[in-house]
Amino acid sequence: MKIVFKKALLSELPDALQFFKLASLSLQQKKVNQWDYWQNPPQDKIDWVQEGFENKEFYFVLNPSENKIAMFRLLETDTLYWEEKGLEKNVRYVHSLVVLPSYGGLGVGKEVMLKIIDQLKQEKVEKFRLDCDGSNAGLCKYYEGYGFQKVGEKITKYSVNNLYELSLG
Repeated sequence: MKIVFKKALLSELPDALQFFKLASLSLQQKKVNQWDYWQNPPQDKIDWVQEGFENKEFYFVLNPSENKIAMFRLLETDTLYWEEKGLEKNVRYVHSLVVLPSYGGLGVGKEVMLKIIDQLKQEKVEKFRLDCDGSNAGLCKYYEGYGFQKVGEKITKYSVNNLYELSLG
């Protein structure tokens, strides 16, 4: 499937919150204990998403019919999870990669990841980083399948996150 990335507009913030909620419900149905808070998000999570929209860091993924089927946030710095290391130059961080449940299992997430990696390589970005809930072994294995290496952990009030890094050089 051909996909296109479209920078999200602030007016589309409710769509993003709905994506999170649908993902949370889908995970719950699969008995995966992750992102439960998105069913009734706390203010700090809403603020984090709004900040990303205001900074023009969120993207929607469109299918050939121009329907929103996924989203993600791409940052140049990330001190929330990576602290001082999150200020390194020529690094990008992906957060909140969400595929609508109705498109799950169709390879959309893989297409999104490969397209982001390809674009970052073209931009000569040296490192690509992400975090994921360390209790979700399947998701950790998924990212390791792209060559991401676990380089640390970050404990938040919501989870213990594995920190992953992929060298693009």
